[in-house]
Amino acid sequence: MSQPGMTKESKARSIAAQNRRASIRYRCAPATLGKIISTDDHEMQRAWVLDLSQKGIGMQVARPIESGRLVIIAMKSNIDAKIFELPAHIVYCNPLAHGEWHAGCELITPLTPEELEQLL
Repeated sequence: MSQPGMTKESKARSIAAQNRRASIRYRCAPATLGKIISTDDHEMQRAWVLDLSQKGIGMQVARPIESGRLVIIAMKSNIDAKIFELPAHIVYCNPLAHGEWHAGCELITPLTPEELEQLL
């Protein structure tokens, strides 16, 4: 339902403010496994990859990772079993209800459409 007195232009600005994603996120298949390797201490932890876009990755992890940390995310291609090692920054890491964490990462180098297709 539209609000009285709202122009098309102000509606568009309102929608744009609500959707701040830089690129479309795609849900990954259930049980899509990845690894996060911290570049500081080379600590590794497994992660369930929840969604993927050309510029970012959302993952479920067992331990929190501090925002701003530089990491390498390792994922296997669904097409030819090639391993991708994707450098990224942790943007946020929020607690989930069952004791795990939801980490959002921004890729240092965006994926090409071909690479994104290989990983989905």
